[in-house]
Amino acid sequence: MRSSHQSYRRAGACLLPCAALLAALISGCQEGTRERAETAAAPAAPPASASFDHSLFDRILQTHVKDGLVAYASLKAEDEANLDVYLQSLADARGFAGPDDELAFWLNVYNASVIKGILDRYPNLKSVMDVEGFFDDKRWMAAGRLRSLNEIENEIIRPRFEDPRIHFILVCAAQSCPPLQNRAMEGATLQSQFESATASAVNSPEYVQIDQETKTLRMTRILSWYRDDFIRKYGTLETFVVRYREEPGKSQLKQGGYRYEFMDYDWALNDVGGSPTP
Repeated sequence: MRSSHQSYRRAGACLLPCAALLAALISGCQEGTRERAETAAAPAAPPASASFDHSLFDRILQTHVKDGLVAYASLKAEDEANLDVYLQSLADARGFAGPDDELAFWLNVYNASVIKGILDRYPNLKSVMDVEGFFDDKRWMAAGRLRSLNEIENEIIRPRFEDPRIHFILVCAAQSCPPLQNRAMEGATLQSQFESATASAVNSPEYVQIDQETKTLRMTRILSWYRDDFIRKYGTLETFVVRYREEPGKSQLKQGGYRYEFMDYDWALNDVGGSPTP
């Protein structure tokens, strides 16, 4: 019997570490299962922000914008559906590669929405001013929210980015607006696009005129409406014009003593063929 009891103890002694090992294995399996479950349940890390794709809008602009004016008739006939696709792509946009990409996005939202607002009524209008609430009442879906054109400009673009050069990119479909660029804004090239558009406007007699004889600096009314934006950045309107004006105008203005005048604003539609005849 003694030998039998000793055998049982030896067997028990062997079973105890085996049981402990088995328990550890079971515990490890359970822990691994929990970790895998937690990993599966955890949301994937968001992808790194990338530049928004404006290539469709870019192609539309290259095709239908001539010398800063829009060929609304051909755009409506050939590419309105593509413009709708592009606008839809803006609706749920999230995340931008950087501030220039974000600003380019909002500038394109504004200009594409203006064009679509015209196409919705074309050819039965001669000016955006014929459409009540064009800038305030109509809402456009962009980045997850419905927004008016004035909200996009005055609550997002102007206060968030504080760059007065945007006024030579944003186009409100009027003849006295700056020429519409025939390329979409892109974050990677935005600064050069700003410089080119601003210099072009400042050196065009349609937007800036220097009368040395009467010491008068005549400017687009845009510089009156948004005077504070330019003064905040450049100090005076004259300093802004000097920054971009070519010779001999630059040297003439540096002499000082000029008084300001602002040109009348032509709200006729910026149509390649002039205001359409319904």
